[in-house]
Amino acid sequence: MRLIGAVSEGSGAVNEDGFGWLGSQDDVSAAWVFDGVTGINGRNYLGEGTDARWLVWRAHVRLTDLAARDIPLLALLEELVGGLIADFAAAAEGKDIPPNYDPPAACLILAKRYKDGWQALRLGDSCLLTRDGGGEHRMHAASPNNVLDHWLTREVAKRRAAGVLDIKALLAEFAPQLKDGRSKRNQPGGYSILEASPAALTMPDIIELGAPAEMLLCTDGYYRAVDHYGLHDDAGLIDGSAGDVETVLAALRAAERSDPDCSRYPRFKPADDATAVMLVRQPSPHLHRSP
Repeated sequence: MRLIGAVSEGSGAVNEDGFGWLGSQDDVSAAWVFDGVTGINGRNYLGEGTDARWLVWRAHVRLTDLAARDIPLLALLEELVGGLIADFAAAAEGKDIPPNYDPPAACLILAKRYKDGWQALRLGDSCLLTRDGGGEHRMHAASPNNVLDHWLTREVAKRRAAGVLDIKALLAEFAPQLKDGRSKRNQPGGYSILEASPAALTMPDIIELGAPAEMLLCTDGYYRAVDHYGLHDDAGLIDGSAGDVETVLAALRAAERSDPDCSRYPRFKPADDATAVMLVRQPSPHLHRSP
């Protein structure tokens, strides 16, 4: 498949998203996006700006090697997690990590080409949209935290109406609920996530993709164009991203700026990191790529 667009833009001082791809622009053999989970520890311990950013970078470095190997996705994940466990142990050595430390985690979508077709590995709530040559859509965008997200949105809306607009203050107030939700990571009845723990191997999604004509990998911050701001439906997001991912992102950011108090578009954070990688089977004369 051909890479026709890739973009990653943070919403604050540190972008906790990331992306990568292997092969040439005209013949991509694997691609991935990360969405680092914002920490609730009160401080960072591991460097790279935030602990989530540290995990995303270490996982990206390891995937750059692992995704080039001809191994099944579950075996790839096992090696990735084993490497992250070693990386975390080395990074945490000598650090005063508290007993109640919330370890870094990230959502991951990895699409990889095999001899019999494309497959995808999914942990967390990042999105994968595909369309075949006949125009049929297959979507993988379910959020594992809908109940908590909706509750948080309602409660935060009440605080904002009372004049509490600082995101750090809101994170501090709802830290117990966030902590409880994160205790369900990689647990029965919970949700999958990438972390430096064997638990990350318990419930990944493996998705058989066949030979899609178009494929969009994106974080939930980019997918806000659909589920928060109504700028596109799924088909429109694929179409718009095939045209120019940066144009889609610019429209998304404009919607966020138009509603700084989150009243028109209820949400927990006024803005989110956003990342997308767009691939198509057909050749394209245009290439929009951001580092």
